[in-house]
Amino acid sequence: MRATEKRRPKLVYVLGQFPSISETFILREMRALEEMGYQLIPLSMDPPAEGPVHADAEMFLSRTLYRPRPFSATSLGASIRALAQHPFGFVSALLFVLRNCVLHPVYARELVSGLLAACWFSGRLDRRATRHIHAHFASYPATVGLLLAELCSSSFSISCHAQDIFCASTILLSRKLREADFVTVCTRYGLERLQRNHSLTSSDKLHLIYHGIEAGKLSQQRHVSYRVPMIVSVGRLVEKKGFPFLLQAAAILSGQGQQFELVIVGDGPMRDELERLAGGLGLRDKVVFAGHLSQEDLSQVYRRADAFCLASIVAADGDRDGLPNVILEAMAYGVPVVASNLSAIPEAVEHEETGLLAPPGASQELAVQLDRALNDQALRQRLIAQARLKVAEQFDLLKNTVRLGALFAETLGLRQWPPTPVSADEAETRVEL
Repeated sequence: MRATEKRRPKLVYVLGQFPSISETFILREMRALEEMGYQLIPLSMDPPAEGPVHADAEMFLSRTLYRPRPFSATSLGASIRALAQHPFGFVSALLFVLRNCVLHPVYARELVSGLLAACWFSGRLDRRATRHIHAHFASYPATVGLLLAELCSSSFSISCHAQDIFCASTILLSRKLREADFVTVCTRYGLERLQRNHSLTSSDKLHLIYHGIEAGKLSQQRHVSYRVPMIVSVGRLVEKKGFPFLLQAAAILSGQGQQFELVIVGDGPMRDELERLAGGLGLRDKVVFAGHLSQEDLSQVYRRADAFCLASIVAADGDRDGLPNVILEAMAYGVPVVASNLSAIPEAVEHEETGLLAPPGASQELAVQLDRALNDQALRQRLIAQARLKVAEQFDLLKNTVRLGALFAETLGLRQWPPTPVSADEAETRVEL
């Protein structure tokens, strides 16, 4: 290991799945922290799905640790080693799990599997690497992160997003907030929700840090003309994304004689249903289901797009979008955005200023706003200019990641911030654990 690598402060990142094709905001953050001088060790609860992998993920793959199958012999054996390596931490974590299993029996499976995962990870991490544990999402990753921090006597923090705030499936959220050294939230809407519901446990620990994108780099991309106006939507094919309402709006536009092609990027459990709906609405020749795309391929789609649309709704279980990063990407590329007036979306998309908004589930109004985005040239140019300015001022990757990096530095007690930057070559170095 190089001397510069030994000096780099280490951060353990607990993730649901790494790499993930849909969580580019985490990947961008990880890469930016590495370039600032940190060294990240990803812990993934699930193996990566089949399909494309973003190029920036390659530098982390050789150091990523994957959780073994829950309750397997490997997991159970790891608990014995953890007891030997971290006797006091193990007993403390075990008592925490047992106490909460008694108080909340429905949490037992997650708590026990989380402890087994934490035990396995603790045996494969150098003690120097476990000074700070950071979990992305307050749900299962934070359960594992909290128990791993207890095992290793480490500091602990959480990044909260959307589903983990709005859905009841996140267990012990108040306790996680209380135990964390700090908590970042990626939208003001989500932060205010936590302040209302967990004011006694979160106090001054909550920090609003928006996800960042490389605004300057994306704004330099030039539009490429396509054979017909292209409408693009990007997201997992799940209920909260509202794709049926987007298809209904597209059918209204088609009925009005508007020429277009709708490209839906992403995959998920609703794909068959949505393809049938598109056919039933007479859109079979106007809608392309592109599936998952790498960030590089998605870039080419954005460059050809004439409008971007995300018809988000609140799902039956309460899940909803926060501020999807694909909206910020479209704004930076210079693609006029039409979106639902929901959750944190108006924090970036201000109606008739940086984009156009429609009520959730209102297909007719969505069609009206899409028609404006495609055909009102003066409006288009104003939206493009002001959206790019908004992204550069509020959602720049470097600005926002520096704020996160400063929180890590404060928690780790670093005497110098930022840490000594490393070269691009050193940032790519694969680290032996």
